Amino acid sequence: MLNTKRKLSLDWKGYYRYNVQNVARFVPAQAGVYVLAVQLQGGSRRVFYVGQGDLRERMYAHLQSTEPNSCIKEYVGRYICWFKFALLSRHEDRDAAERALYLYYRPVCNDPNAIPNVSVVDLNP
Repeated sequence: MLNTKRKLSLDWKGYYRYNVQNVARFVPAQAGVYVLAVQLQGGSRRVFYVGQGDLRERMYAHLQSTEPNSCIKEYVGRYICWFKFALLSRHEDRDAAERALYLYYRPVCNDPNAIPNVSVVDLNP
């Protein structure tokens, strides 16, 4: 019997410039997954953090001076950053998507021990 991974198709919204105004304008207070990226010279982007939860709450929290993750704080404070997100209502889907995004991007600001230890899914990063 073939071992096939579950597929999860995300309906991404973004990339948007990461600031309070765009979080207020574009991000709903709903559950989902998101990525934060830094803009590199030449215009490409590199993801430095992946996360999940109440999107608006989490996205606002990273912009506050009280952000506990010093890596996120440094990127947001020093660089032009961008975000994209996808709505996912099921907690199991968010966990699986966050793990898959982490494995795909290997973001420098995520703690590998905090990534959900669940089966990996195929998804569209």
